[in-house]
Amino acid sequence: AVEKLHKAGIPIMNMVGHPKHVTKALEAGVDIICAQGGEGGGHTGHVPTSILIPACVDAVKGHKSPLTGKPVYVVAAGGIFDGRGLAAALMWGAQGVWVGTRFVASEEAGAPKMHKDSLVKSSHEDIMRTLIFTGRPLNVYVTDYIREWETKRQDEIKQLTSQGIIPHDHELEKHPEKSLAGRRFLMGNVAAIIKDVLPA
Repeated sequence: AVEKLHKAGIPIMNMVGHPKHVTKALEAGVDIICAQGGEGGGHTGHVPTSILIPACVDAVKGHKSPLTGKPVYVVAAGGIFDGRGLAAALMWGAQGVWVGTRFVASEEAGAPKMHKDSLVKSSHEDIMRTLIFTGRPLNVYVTDYIREWETKRQDEIKQLTSQGIIPHDHELEKHPEKSLAGRRFLMGNVAAIIKDVLPA
């Protein structure tokens, strides 16, 4: 797929959450590494942005984009919501940033109103990492449904995910009435300091 896209002049970006993933991405022929720190929304790793970005910048040194022949770029993500985050990312060696959560709380975003409302009312304690929706770590706004899984059903999460079963899907097979309670709103830790919906 990479070669086909390159033949069409399309650059390839790969998101990583750990420096060890950079090598595999480079071997696959990517042109850009998007390094998302653990503060990011949605699927993410545990390495903080401030550590991940410099490590990924170091890992791509000397590597060239197969498409352009220029150095492989690193785009920083995870907890970036304003110019301060951009400035920090550039100082860490990134060539640009990927902003997610801040743009969810924008007038133009297609996110449901409930998602935007949850984001702007969230506190630092309202973002939780869970495996229940995909089997992989996912940062989301914590709801009673998620809190129950994470505080009372940890053993069940481990048992199900070890068998390749997605806990939320398994739950809905038995209790379809929980589909509304089981909605998820992806957001990063930066949601706690975003207090309004603005134009992008």
